[in-house]
Amino acid sequence: MSSKLFTKCKSNEIKAEIEQAFKKGKPINRIKIVLRKVLANLMLNNNEIVNLMNDIIPLMKLDDIEIRKLCCEYLITYASLTKDSLEALPFLKRFKDESSPILRALAIKTMTSINIPDFIELSLSSIQRSLHDKDSYVRRTAAFSIARLCQNIGEKTNLIEELNELLYDNDSMVVAEALAALSCITERSKKLNLTIDKNHSKKLIALLKNANEWQQVYILNALMSYVPQSENEALDLIESVLPSLQHENSSVVLNTIKLIIYYCNYAKNPELHLPILPKRIGSSLNSLLTKPSETQFLVLRNVILLLLGKNFVSFDIEIFYCRFDDPIYVKDTKLEIIYLLANESNIESVLDELEEYATEVDVSMARKAIRAFGNLAVKLENAAERCVEVLCDLISTGVTYIVQEAAVVLKNVLRRYPGRYEYAIDELTKFCHLFDEPDAKAAMIWMIGQYSKDPKKYLVQFSYKEDPVEVQLAMLTATTKLYLKHPIEGEEMLLDVLKWATEETGNPDVRDRGYIYWRLLSSEQSTFNNEFQKNTKDICKS
Repeated sequence: MSSKLFTKCKSNEIKAEIEQAFKKGKPINRIKIVLRKVLANLMLNNNEIVNLMNDIIPLMKLDDIEIRKLCCEYLITYASLTKDSLEALPFLKRFKDESSPILRALAIKTMTSINIPDFIELSLSSIQRSLHDKDSYVRRTAAFSIARLCQNIGEKTNLIEELNELLYDNDSMVVAEALAALSCITERSKKLNLTIDKNHSKKLIALLKNANEWQQVYILNALMSYVPQSENEALDLIESVLPSLQHENSSVVLNTIKLIIYYCNYAKNPELHLPILPKRIGSSLNSLLTKPSETQFLVLRNVILLLLGKNFVSFDIEIFYCRFDDPIYVKDTKLEIIYLLANESNIESVLDELEEYATEVDVSMARKAIRAFGNLAVKLENAAERCVEVLCDLISTGVTYIVQEAAVVLKNVLRRYPGRYEYAIDELTKFCHLFDEPDAKAAMIWMIGQYSKDPKKYLVQFSYKEDPVEVQLAMLTATTKLYLKHPIEGEEMLLDVLKWATEETGNPDVRDRGYIYWRLLSSEQSTFNNEFQKNTKDICKS
C-alpha cells in the first residue's frame, strides 16, 4: 500500500468518501482505495474506525474479490466490539456456497476467526463440508480454521478426527497444512499428542520431494513424532531424509539435522552404517555459514549442541575462524566452537589464530581470546607451555586490559600446573601499577602471595581498603602467607592488615577471616610446634 494511506482518519471522513464513491461512475476502484485507507488505519491502531461497521459490511455485496477480502479483514478485527457485525452473517453464508474457491476459503477463514457464538455456530455447521471440498486451497484453509476453532471453543474430538483424515490427502500442501494445524493444537493441549504410524511416516517422506520449503518443515517436524521400531528402520529413515540436507532454505536444513539426530538415538553407531553421514551434516552446516549473521548465529549454536552431544559430526576447524566483519555475538560463538574442536593436532593453528584476536582493536574480543588461551592451557596439557609463552608475549605489550585479563587466566593455569609456570609472574609483576579491575587485582595478589620470591615488594603496590571483598580477602591471605614465609619482613605489614580487618572493616567475611588468621598465628603452639605451623600454612592456601 502507498505510504500516503497511512494517515489517521476520522470515521465521518471515511463515511463521506464511501458515499462520494458511489455517486460517480465505476465506484469499484474508488471503494478499494477507501478500504485500503481503512486497513492502514487498522494497522495504525485507530479504533475510531470501529464505527464504520454498518458502512463496510454492505460493501461485501460488490462483486470484487479484493473488496471482499478487505471487508473480511476489517470484520475479523472489530467484530467482537459491536453487535452490528452480525449483519455480515448472510454474506458469509452465501460466500461458503459460491463457485469460487477463493470465496469459499475466505468465508470459512473469516467465520472461524471471530469468537462470537453466532459465527462459531455457523463455522461448526460449515467446516466439515470445507474439509472435503474438491479444491485443495479450501481444504488447506479449513485445516487451519480448525486450529483457530479449537483455540476459541476448546478441543472438539470430531473436528480433530476430521483433521486427521486430511493427513491422507493426495495433495502434499493439504497434508502439510493439516500437520501444522495438528501441531498447533497438540502444543497447547495437555491431553493430545501427535502420533505417526509406520505407513504414514513413509507417505510423509514421499511427500517431501514435491513439497515447498515451509511444507517440508511441517513434515519434518511431524516425523519427529514417529518412533522407529528397529535399528534398520531408523537407518532407512535417516537415509531417506538425507536429500533435504541440500535444500537452500536454512529452516529445512536445520530441521532435517534435528530429525536425523533424533533417529540416531535408535541406531547404534549410525556413522558406521552410513559413513557419509558426518560429512553430509558438516558440509550442510558449513554452507549455512554463508547466510546472514542471524542465521549464522543459530547454526553455530546448533554446532555447539552437536559437539557437546553425539560427536559424530565432522568439522574442519578453519571454517569457524572469525572474519573481520562478523558481529561480536557470532565471534563469541565461534570462539566457543574453536575451544571445543581444539586438539593436539590443530593446536598450533588455533593458537596462531587466537593470537591475532588478542591484539584486535575490539577490546571485548581481545579479552575473550586471552581467556581462550587460559582455557586451552587447562584443557590440553601438551599445549600449556605454548599458551603461557603467548600470554607472556601479550603481557609484554603493557596494554592495561591485556595484562589484567592475562593475570586472571594465568591464575587458573598455575592452579592446574603448580610449580611449572611461575616465570610468568615475573612478567606480570612489571605492571603491578596497571591493575585496577577487582578480578585481575585479586588474581595478581594471590599469585604474588603464593609464588613470588619477594612478595612484600609487590604487595605494597596494591591498595585494598576501598576495593571489593574478593580483593580484600586476597590481600589478607597473601600477607599471612608473607609472614609465614618471612616472619621478620612480613610482621609489620601483617599487623596493619589484621588490625584493619578486625577493627575497621564493616564486612563480616573479612573480619571473620582476620580473626581466624590472628588466632592461628598468635597461638603459643605456632612458636614451638612445627606441625601446627605447617597446618596454618595449609589453611592459608586457597
